[in-house]
Amino acid sequence: MRCTRMTTLHVRGEVDLTNREAFEMTIERMVDTRDDLSIDLSKLTFIDGAGLRTLARAAYRLDRQGRLLRLDKPSPHLRRLFALVGLERFAG
Repeated sequence: MRCTRMTTLHVRGEVDLTNREAFEMTIERMVDTRDDLSIDLSKLTFIDGAGLRTLARAAYRLDRQGRLLRLDKPSPHLRRLFALVGLERFAG
């Protein structure tokens, strides 16, 4: 049974070593709800490998639960990164 409720997270600036833990905890809290998850990346300027791993883990968990992850409005650079790490199917 697919969830019909969508929660949106807006990410701004950079996701790197200085805020990685807060980013991971926020994503985990949102994955622990029953909602589908949309992450607005229109104002994200940088994401490191740990941030990409966090997104990949969220995608895996949500997919296993029959829920949707949508990575909205990624920059062309982020789209290329998503293609390299296998997240392109989640990019909107």
